[in-house]
Amino acid sequence: MAPQFTVYTFAGSQWAQVAHLALAQKGVPEDKYDLKEIDLMTGANFDPEYIKINPNGTVPSITSPSLDKPLTESVDILRYIDALEGRNALVPSDPAVKAKVQAILDLVHSHDAGTNTILLLARDKEEMTGKKASGFKDFVVNRQTRLEKEQAADPSHSFYGPKVLENGALNKFYTTEIGDEHKDFFKDSDDAYKAFARVLDSLDSLLVLPYAAGDAVTEADFHATAWLAHALWGAGTNATQIQDFSVLEKLIQKSVPSFTIGGRTRQWWASIAATAAFKKVFPTLH
Repeated sequence: MAPQFTVYTFAGSQWAQVAHLALAQKGVPEDKYDLKEIDLMTGANFDPEYIKINPNGTVPSITSPSLDKPLTESVDILRYIDALEGRNALVPSDPAVKAKVQAILDLVHSHDAGTNTILLLARDKEEMTGKKASGFKDFVVNRQTRLEKEQAADPSHSFYGPKVLENGALNKFYTTEIGDEHKDFFKDSDDAYKAFARVLDSLDSLLVLPYAAGDAVTEADFHATAWLAHALWGAGTNATQIQDFSVLEKLIQKSVPSFTIGGRTRQWWASIAATAAFKKVFPTLH
């Protein structure tokens, strides 16, 4: 039997893991879909052929003969997967639960929740030096190189021009000597860390327990899981130490000295980490 759909993914993409968690939770047979790896480290997501599939140049995406057009948002992709199998429903029908789920989805997908704060930003010379010596520099520089290449090949394409400028602003800080021009970047980074701390506090207040919205695993769990796992990894947590929040806490405390990961977040994380889907997708943090 031919696969019913194709998932475009990358192991280092947080939102791609939402699709993998849903596939695991729903028990979708592996012969029902193909996986195509889009290497974000080399800027493969900016290939013109992939931009035709996903005009945002992001992963995940899903294509299928049954779809009028590709799905390019992780929320829509999870809901598509959820509808494939009747068991283990991830999208709740109860209005009260749906409202709780939506609040968490809105939070972890908000601007202030962006994990690039943890992965790519720097608050001082020491942090910037560390970032420039890490794989994160390769990620930023490779993106810029690929974007400039594609823009040169097709200057009229509406995607590449704005993206070259957007990524170029960050690329500049990674490729120039650290100096006065970094001061505003450092301040903006500090503000972003403070905002990220507020998001974690808000998540703690929204969690119902034992899972994100109550007694059953829902889409809120998988979006929040992918987000927090990526933040923990990006902070430098030992990838095998799934329950270790200390590295992320210490990193945030540099901007918010009183910050701690909330008790409800810890309880929820222990519950979701015990599920078979989590164990399959996150044998280690990434």
